[in-house]
Amino acid sequence: MVGTGSARCRGSRTLAPRYHPTLAGSLFIALLGLGIPTPHGGFATAQNAGTPAQDGFSELERSAGRRSGGPFPFDYQQLVFFPVGDDEVDLWAAVSVHAGRVRGVFQGGWKYELEMTFTLLRDGQEVARDESRVKHTLSALIPPRTSDGFPLQTSVRVPPGRYDYRIEVRDLNWEGDRSLNVKEGEVMVPRFDSSRPFISSVAIAADSGGSWSPAIGVELKLNAARMIQTDARPFVYFEVYGLTPGGTFRGDVRLVSTWKSEGTGVTFDGVRQPFQLQFRGTAPEDPDRPVRSVLRLEMKDTRPGPYEVQVRFTDIETGEKSETRKTQVRVREPQDRGSQQEITEVGTGDTGGSR
Repeated sequence: MVGTGSARCRGSRTLAPRYHPTLAGSLFIALLGLGIPTPHGGFATAQNAGTPAQDGFSELERSAGRRSGGPFPFDYQQLVFFPVGDDEVDLWAAVSVHAGRVRGVFQGGWKYELEMTFTLLRDGQEVARDESRVKHTLSALIPPRTSDGFPLQTSVRVPPGRYDYRIEVRDLNWEGDRSLNVKEGEVMVPRFDSSRPFISSVAIAADSGGSWSPAIGVELKLNAARMIQTDARPFVYFEVYGLTPGGTFRGDVRLVSTWKSEGTGVTFDGVRQPFQLQFRGTAPEDPDRPVRSVLRLEMKDTRPGPYEVQVRFTDIETGEKSETRKTQVRVREPQDRGSQQEITEVGTGDTGGSR
């Protein structure tokens, strides 16, 4: 379970939030602070109007999940969430550092320590900056060929607009230039659209109990690489704003294959839409509280390849629909660990990376 607090169901009982199995156990969902939803079948294809906000999210999505170069490569992405009643935006920068390229030092266990700094600039002037640090102590040295990653993330609060960014990741077990890896680029922070229901970025997390805390009671292991094995059960997190306070809403979520043959003659033998879910819930009475949703997917019936998680919400009271928010994921076969020594984490710590 990733949430604490209370959830209001139909009637007057107060329950702790929990995952509610639907669709034969293929997809699990919990809405933090809300009634437990019930499934209502599939949903029609959503069409986006190409609004400025949607264009900003599309730009964020295109730049996400890419791997940097350098001595210890990392995948990276940026996510946005919107504090209600605030003109500024929470911009998260997340990385997943190639664990096999990070130096381990033996001190009663194999110690790994990384530091991340995220800086935004405009016209060459620093606008915002934050950093976080993570420490892990493992029972064995990580094999160089492992595909696992160390997650780090941090956030800044800034007005919407275009910025230059700089992500610095430092391996604190090295000295000098070998300890530092840097990625620079541009990022567009989308503007909040108050004219209809509005969805934040959609985040993919490998597991619960991690250092990423986008809201009170939510702790996840954010997966910047968005690489998922067929035997995994990843989490999905997003927030929904602008719903009628105390009103009924309908949420639509699906997982869709984006595989294309591109003239190779190879065919896709999997299911194009392996998961779909439609559910209803009640928005908080407080207009300053968004709907915070945590989903858990089971991927065992998917085929390896590229997919999208697509999310859309409808305000039943007004009939207004949100844009469809999307995030890409790549499904792969389970990693063969038969020749690897089992590694357990015997100590961990982190600073920063929450709001």
